[in-house]
Amino acid sequence: MTIATFFLSSGRCGTQWLAKHLWDIYGDRAFVTHEPLRSNYLPRQLLGLNDLQASENASQILTHVARIERQLEKTDYVECGWPCYGAISHFAERFYGRVRIVHLPRHPIWSASSMVTHAYYRVPPRRDRLTERALLTPFDAGVRFPEYRQRWPELNEFEKCLYFWAEVHALGLELQSTLEVPWLRLKSEELFTEAGLARLLAFLELPERETMQAALGRRIDHFSFKTDTAWDVASIERHPRVVEVAEALGYDSIAADEKSIRARYRAERSGAEVPEPSAARSLSSDAPCPCGSGRAYRDCHGKPVRVASSQVPPRPNRHG
Repeated sequence: MTIATFFLSSGRCGTQWLAKHLWDIYGDRAFVTHEPLRSNYLPRQLLGLNDLQASENASQILTHVARIERQLEKTDYVECGWPCYGAISHFAERFYGRVRIVHLPRHPIWSASSMVTHAYYRVPPRRDRLTERALLTPFDAGVRFPEYRQRWPELNEFEKCLYFWAEVHALGLELQSTLEVPWLRLKSEELFTEAGLARLLAFLELPERETMQAALGRRIDHFSFKTDTAWDVASIERHPRVVEVAEALGYDSIAADEKSIRARYRAERSGAEVPEPSAARSLSSDAPCPCGSGRAYRDCHGKPVRVASSQVPPRPNRHG
């Protein structure tokens, strides 16, 4: 039986590297993709809906589901990346009996610091509408921490990123206890170790191969930025909900080396902020897709999505 695997994460945790090398090394065993719909999942909206067909983007999402169904007729399917977080519970129902979930958290301070360099919650917002479509606020339906509504106007970018991190991973903790599906929680920090990678491969039912272990020393991040925006990593202590989620995931919430974070994400010169993602480099159709999938841009994020009503599958019951 073929299996569909989805990753639940808040992003900036190594899934580009994972998708690239899983595809290169295990393409004979599984179809691997990275963020195939990106923010077109509309995860902010989808999180509060009981039915995929109620989404404003239902046609594209259900066409994607139909593609996964067709892929499962041939081989396993592995979807890395974070924008599908709002669809995880829907996928658990849609693919009941043939679905696995990998919950991939990263330390909240490192995650939020990286998000700041990507202009999450920046004012004015990013032109690619990522903030509008994918980044949760406490005013959204289905969130776990609505008490942030009163504090929201006072939060800076870094604190809002901490909030987003906590929401996504609190969702993961909740779904792990409620969904009847095989579930692996693996820290991003563990992924880049031989033992952690071996755990993941065993969960995916993939054999260990020397080329995959050798890839541990080759990091991939096509969207690695720095910014001159300042933030205080100690501000996490003002967010007990974030600390609570971090501890539930096994993190010491304040155990982050501020010097290392500054070296990785802070730019010394003024005006060195993240480039607008919507104004990303111009790519030829034959160029490798910058998402790290290993496929040509035309066959990955450069491929247009055509929606046909005949491709939209009916919604099965839970055990269908």
